[in-house]
Amino acid sequence: MNKKRSAGRKNTRDKLLEKATEVFAQRGSQDTTIADIAKAANIAQGTIYVYFQSKDELLGECIQKIINPEIEAIIDATKGIKDTMDRLYEFFVLHVQLVQQKPHVARFLTVEARLNEEFYTTWPDYNPLKKYLTWVENLAEQAIQDKRIRPLDTKAFALLIVGVMDLVLSQWLSHPDALDIAKVAESVRDIIQHGTLHSAE
Repeated sequence: MNKKRSAGRKNTRDKLLEKATEVFAQRGSQDTTIADIAKAANIAQGTIYVYFQSKDELLGECIQKIINPEIEAIIDATKGIKDTMDRLYEFFVLHVQLVQQKPHVARFLTVEARLNEEFYTTWPDYNPLKKYLTWVENLAEQAIQDKRIRPLDTKAFALLIVGVMDLVLSQWLSHPDALDIAKVAESVRDIIQHGTLHSAE
């Protein structure tokens, strides 16, 4: 196979993955057909089977090639931030940016597992919320060591942060004009930094 043809096949495959992710995000994988994806990609239905044997294989590739890299990129982008609380806030901001710039990726993250009861059984190694929970928990443990936050239950802290993020983004995806997620992210940062108790005057 010559280089030009190989590049063409890769471009077609990448386009299929991108369009499939969009359709899966909109309809859920259970309600998506190969015909739906072919229509979105503007190609013949049979062409999809040149690259993928089944819809399940295509879904798995969407996770591995499209979704996972986005998650890893967010986590990696915060590694150079020394202050643990600044790192946590940047994590929240980057996820907000992902939602705004690539809503189909964010919708896939928040919707697919809710619509498909067998999702985690089929893909046991894929759980972005679990990955986020582990990351925030480890960050909280480091923040305690650094004396940036008081000793607390890091698991509960991670559930609080990730739970808020997941709910906010889900609400925004459903009603984007009714929620300013950038403002919410800033408010979350303020609450994390200063708590909820009224300061003594």
